Amino acid sequence: AEPHISEENTENRQLAEKPALTRDNLHNYASQYNSYYNDHLAFRSQMIEANSILNMKLFGDSSSASVVLGKNDWLFFTDEGSIEDYKGTNLYTQEQLDVIKDNILSTKAYLEARGIGFILMIPSNKEDIYSAQLPDYIRKRGELTRAEQVINYLREETGVRIVYPREDLMAYKDQYDLYWHYDTHWNYLGGYIGAKALLRELGVEIADVEDLTISQNDFSGYDLANMMNLKNYYKKNKPAEVSYDVTGYATNNLSVIQAIDATELIYQSEAPDPRRLFLVRDSFAGAMAPVLASNFSYSYMPHWNGCFEQSMIDEQQPDIFVYEVVERRLDALLTFRLSE
Repeated sequence: AEPHISEENTENRQLAEKPALTRDNLHNYASQYNSYYNDHLAFRSQMIEANSILNMKLFGDSSSASVVLGKNDWLFFTDEGSIEDYKGTNLYTQEQLDVIKDNILSTKAYLEARGIGFILMIPSNKEDIYSAQLPDYIRKRGELTRAEQVINYLREETGVRIVYPREDLMAYKDQYDLYWHYDTHWNYLGGYIGAKALLRELGVEIADVEDLTISQNDFSGYDLANMMNLKNYYKKNKPAEVSYDVTGYATNNLSVIQAIDATELIYQSEAPDPRRLFLVRDSFAGAMAPVLASNFSYSYMPHWNGCFEQSMIDEQQPDIFVYEVVERRLDALLTFRLSE
């Protein structure tokens, strides 16, 4: 019997669909068909994967400009300024800091007028927490990082409450791998530590890491491996991903009303804390969401991209508003602003 040939699309994009010839597309049918033909060429995925493996084994290089190969089979993200964040080479100008300050002050005033507490949360980049696994040619250039620059300035100029769980993560980074090796995100234990730091700022104490039940699994998002068209290769040929199932904290009969990562995460629980939480988030909040939501009567968590609207705040009537933005996306603070 002939071996099975996988026809799975290993590219991190949608392949072109076969076009139908109509009166409306006479002029561009040929180019559309050419795109379809190229995308569905026999063995295309296998050839792309083979080329990526060759780049990695022969040249020690990633086939994607968005990924850098680290030590011990760790992968790291190069887009969104992640490496520059670590190096400390992308500090903001005073003018940019002032724009961010004005946006934060406007947001703070908008929420305080409604009796809503405001917290800014900045999860750390994987490149910072596990810098020891970066290749040796990536080195620190400055003492101050952009995250530290922004946090110091905002605390001094605005008094806004900021949760930056870097030290919390650093305390456990050697005992556990808190970020996936083949993905940009923290895993569920990293997310628990981040959630614990946010809850502490909100006056809620939950179980310490030492008191949790932590069992290892090999789950991952594999987004970095996928950027190199090597998700299947890493699954089959590399050390198992490091991740954890985390239990042993009070869930207070948590129930999920809706859980669509790209739009809304909505929960309710029987937590003794009656406050309503509203959290504008990116993908880093996914691992925190169940932990956070277990500690409030109601939690509403819209994704910042294409879901969150300012009008939702009055609709939801929250007691707490959290804006969560991962370190590599701090440029979002240049435009995020709530105002009357």
